[in-house]
Formats: sequence, structure tokens, C-alpha cells
Amino acid sequence: MTDVHTLLAQNIKKYRQVLGISQSELAERVNCSLTLIGNIEIKKRFPSSKNIDLLAQALGVKPADLFAEESNKETTQRLASKQKQKLQLEKEVLKAIDRVFRSN
Repeated sequence: MTDVHTLLAQNIKKYRQVLGISQSELAERVNCSLTLIGNIEIKKRFPSSKNIDLLAQALGVKPADLFAEESNKETTQRLASKQKQKLQLEKEVLKAIDRVFRSN
């Protein structure tokens, strides 16, 4: 059985990577320091219950998902799909902007 500190660190990093966001971006979403996010991921610090809620919200998961021993495939797939949609939308927006500038 893996301890909760390790599970939290692993899951935050996993969900962050699935979303394609950096520690810095996660820190911005949570409104905390980059140092705190880094320290959580290396198990040097354990977040407050308030920050656990904020981390879960920022990652688009339930707080319980941050402590799940078995990877929640449904959550991971949902996040990966969300990230893919975001990247596709960004690509379409950039194309539209490019068309506007080329037509001028």
C-alpha cells in the first residue's frame, strides 16, 4: 500500500502532465507559489485541505482522485480528451487569426 503523500505527489504530477500544464501554470491556477507545487510533487510539503480542493479544481478532478491508488482511467481519458479539444481549438483560432492578417 502506497502512502497518501506519495499518491498525492504522483497523481498531481500525472494529471498535470495529462493536461499538458507546467508546475508554474498549476501554481497560477491554484493561486499559490511554484515552490509549493514543486515541494508537493517531491513530497517535501503536504497541502492544506483548502489547497487540496483548489488543486483538484485546477486539475479538473475530484479531491479523492488525487489520492487514488489505482489510476482512474476514466478521469485520465476525460482529461486527455479535454486537452486534445483545447489544442484543436487553439489551432483553429491561430488559423483564423492568420487568415485575417493575410487578407489585410
